[in-house]
Amino acid sequence: VHDYRVQKIQHLKWFERKTQIFYKRRRYVCECGKRFSEKNPFVMRYQRTSIEWNQAISIKAIKGKTFKETAEIYGCSPSTIIRRFDQISRSEIRPVEELPNVIAIDEYKGDTREGKYQLIIADGITKEPIDILPNRYKRTIKDYLRKHGSGVQIVIMDMNHSFKAAVQEALGKPVIVADRFHFCRYIYWGLDGVRRRIQNEFHGYDRKKCKRMKHVFHKDSQRLT
Repeated sequence: VHDYRVQKIQHLKWFERKTQIFYKRRRYVCECGKRFSEKNPFVMRYQRTSIEWNQAISIKAIKGKTFKETAEIYGCSPSTIIRRFDQISRSEIRPVEELPNVIAIDEYKGDTREGKYQLIIADGITKEPIDILPNRYKRTIKDYLRKHGSGVQIVIMDMNHSFKAAVQEALGKPVIVADRFHFCRYIYWGLDGVRRRIQNEFHGYDRKKCKRMKHVFHKDSQRLT
């Protein structure tokens, strides 16, 4: 044994309190003069955080709400969480060569350098995400579909005119299916417009009663009493 050195290791919380391990690390010296530390089961070489802490961070970096919130819970900086997330994503992401026959596209708010909204492309049968485009611009969608969408025959999307134009210009004339949510929303809007027009002719008491019972018009006929 050459000497002992105390190493401070960040560990998981105990009873919602931040915990640190003070490890009295033993170092050996060889006959050749080389010095090396002993092996242990709770911290990896050149690390200042325990193995359990790193495992928890890897899970929470994906499942957590935000990087900042995860960092506050585990007592580190948001950049540390982002680095762990990037490290995991590099091993999981596979480059897209060819899109399947049925795809679904939709926008979501991501707030990145490329734009406020991004576009996600998913398999229309298995519902698994395939790729994410940096923005929802027509040209971006069109260029991507021309490159990877030669075998696409059916596209499921909302009733966005820009999406429809990009899909038709890139793929010719595929079957475009409006998703159920937006399709039903237009029906509800039309029904609500008729209800307001008709109830304006009612007496004040009946008009208020009809307004309070408007949810009845959205029910299945078999569920009505």
